[in-house]
Amino acid sequence: MDSPKKTVAKRAELVAVATAMTAGAMNLIEGVRKITALRHDVENPDDQIFMPIRVIESETDHFPIGTTRAHCAPDYLKRADEEMECYLAGATADIVAACREIVRTYSRASLPPV
Repeated sequence: MDSPKKTVAKRAELVAVATAMTAGAMNLIEGVRKITALRHDVENPDDQIFMPIRVIESETDHFPIGTTRAHCAPDYLKRADEEMECYLAGATADIVAACREIVRTYSRASLPPV
């Protein structure tokens, strides 16, 4: 079991990622993947608040991001980037709304007990 300090730190990290995504400071697909991983560290990975993010992660897990891109052919990257842009054109509002809800919920949850 994780210590309370570690859980609070992971909640803060979760809030930071979601905040960066809503501010446009983080690639949305990268952020979705980080939130999907972090949800396991905040005591309730099956919380319904994560469902929109989990769905989006599932629908976008084939998009190359980060270091994976170095292993892809340029023509594939071009097609994948175009597909990702098209996907995000329709999904950005949902992603941002989910992130705002995560920030609202986990900012309160991250506060240490009084």
